[in-house]
Amino acid sequence: MASIKRSLKKLGKNTQAVALRTTDKHLRLAVTGLAGAGKTAFITGLVNQLLHSGVAEGNTQLPLWRVARDSRLYGVKRDLQPDLTIPSFNYEAAVHAITNEPSSWPQSTRNISELRLAIRYRPAKGLLSKLTESATLYLDIVDYPGEWLLDLPMLKQSFQQWSESQLERISIFKRSSYFSDFIDELNSIELTAVANEAKLQKITDSYQRLLLDCVEEHGFYYAQPGRLLLPGELDGTPVLALFPLINVSAEQFSILEKTESTSFYHTLKRRYGEYVSRVVKPFYHDYFAKFDRQLVLVDCFTPLNRGKEQFDDMKSALQAVMESFQFGQSSLLKRLFSPKIDKLLFAASKIDHVTRDQQGNVLSLLSQLVQQSQQHAKFEGCEVETMAISAIKSTTHGMVKQNGRDVEVVKGIDLDNREVVTLFPGEVPKSLPVADFWQQQGFDFVSFAPRNLTEKQGNKADFEHIRLDHVLQYLVGDKLK
Repeated sequence: MASIKRSLKKLGKNTQAVALRTTDKHLRLAVTGLAGAGKTAFITGLVNQLLHSGVAEGNTQLPLWRVARDSRLYGVKRDLQPDLTIPSFNYEAAVHAITNEPSSWPQSTRNISELRLAIRYRPAKGLLSKLTESATLYLDIVDYPGEWLLDLPMLKQSFQQWSESQLERISIFKRSSYFSDFIDELNSIELTAVANEAKLQKITDSYQRLLLDCVEEHGFYYAQPGRLLLPGELDGTPVLALFPLINVSAEQFSILEKTESTSFYHTLKRRYGEYVSRVVKPFYHDYFAKFDRQLVLVDCFTPLNRGKEQFDDMKSALQAVMESFQFGQSSLLKRLFSPKIDKLLFAASKIDHVTRDQQGNVLSLLSQLVQQSQQHAKFEGCEVETMAISAIKSTTHGMVKQNGRDVEVVKGIDLDNREVVTLFPGEVPKSLPVADFWQQQGFDFVSFAPRNLTEKQGNKADFEHIRLDHVLQYLVGDKLK
């Protein structure tokens, strides 16, 4: 009897989900970006604006969002999320971090999380406007670590192909002081010998230190497997005892294929297959295959600060990740059985960190940076847009006199030393940087702390933003007519 009740309860939930999909009153939005792009801050700022918008709130901070501008938005509230096995996005903790003294940005994404918002509005067009005074759009926002995104290209690679792709990164690996330790450990094993778990783990630990150093100390992005950077619930499991054979030639791979199944080589090959099938594929199918709309946040400034190799690495990582997404025009049947992303937004984040006269340059740079991904998505029938945004503005803009002329500046709190600074960060290139830029560039991106704000009742804070209303209109506006 208990099992029958559980089955009926599950059927009821599935029926409700199907009903929402077929009536086109449900959207799944993925917030994507490489590590450091500002995904958590974006979701926090977006949710804060939504929860305090509507007719009753008298919200005027979203003028480009038509449903709010036309006074058809009754309000937005948190609703019970559909998947009880996924952690909830900790919105309250994020707001507290931003509004606390001293203020700080929320902790970076370390696992998958989601939240559901119910957007209640008055329909203005179509049959629905004639039948009812109010309707509700359910918006699911899904967040996940940027590090895990980096594994998606592995879906198309064999163990040998993956190892060869990592060999191509050897010039980057050599930048780390941990590279020689990893190579020494790698050369110390006889790949034809019977595998030893302790030895596999020891070499994995060495490779993990190398990856973390390349990312955290040298500013690179494209590190695989991404779960070695952020293991999550897989920390310490054998499936993560994995590393590439960058000391093996194509001819040697052919020879190693003929060794015993218990050898180090075949054990590593199986581990790679298990990692792809049991970690990467479920992550892809359980989440990416169900998205309707995609927001890709891009931090253009940090790699500009770091240098040419890091900037190029960020560009390569973005392109490789975007090749794994399913784009195409959506329909009711497709939304039920084969959902595809029908709207894609690339957004340059932290636009408040540069002066207003440089924002156009940032947008131009972003467009060229993601041009290949844009063309691929458009070819598949997906609508694509680029914007320059700031979900939570942390600076103020002003003018100062320098050598008798007015110079535009930004003012904010330096995140590192907590001092108030006023500066002109420099000119952002309008196009992908050429050699001269890297030799002469005077760009100095500063990480700013959130502005001093007072936490208010109900976690309402006076967050300012740049173009969040434009983001909302593009991503959900067509569902709120």
